[in-house]
Amino acid sequence: MARHERIEEQIHELLATEMSGIRLSNKLFAPDGLFPRLADTEEERRIVARSLLFREALKRLSELQKTEFVEFTRTVRRFEEMRIRGNNNELRP
Repeated sequence: MARHERIEEQIHELLATEMSGIRLSNKLFAPDGLFPRLADTEEERRIVARSLLFREALKRLSELQKTEFVEFTRTVRRFEEMRIRGNNNELRP
């Protein structure tokens, strides 16, 4: 299996299994991530950025970020409600 195909396989696996938006973003898009490994030149990077796999990755990342934002918002609201009620005992781990 060629290097390029192995990297794409790793990307598909991450898209199917990673549940953290931050970890997915780092593993795929950071300077040492999988997508940068697919392209050495500016032209290759443009081709990768227009690929279906890249668009799928962005879509999955967006989905995870939305889910995490909703959960974060719920947590902040719960915290604020407990703080306003003065229920400090429930705030402790």
